[in-house]
Amino acid sequence: MRAAMSNQEDTASQGSAGGAVTAAATETEEEGLGEMAVVAEVVGSAETEEHVQRILLAIDGFTRQVSEMLETGRALFKDLAADFEDRLCSIHKERVERWEEEIRELRARDAANEQGRALFHNAQLHLLATVRHDH
Repeated sequence: MRAAMSNQEDTASQGSAGGAVTAAATETEEEGLGEMAVVAEVVGSAETEEHVQRILLAIDGFTRQVSEMLETGRALFKDLAADFEDRLCSIHKERVERWEEEIRELRARDAANEQGRALFHNAQLHLLATVRHDH
């Protein structure tokens, strides 16, 4: 980005000052006023060139500031993205662990219920056998 701005600065500098001097020189030669008018035009353009240079310096400074802000922003978002990823993975892990614990509890409860149902069924069979045996 900075290199592109330097090329633009050079082009703008040459386009502004160089173009004005060339145009003035051509006009002066055509009118036959000689080199005195060209020198006067160049002196008048020096103020413009100073103004152009101040603008180009402002552009360069602003470009550097924007580049620094972009780098800072990239670093910030990189850190935020890493924190977000870590937190999201942590939330996922905690939730999966809770579901796995819930599955273990369900299986343990089911095993206990099956054991109780089998015991109850055996007791029923034993009672029925006892009642049939007694009759």
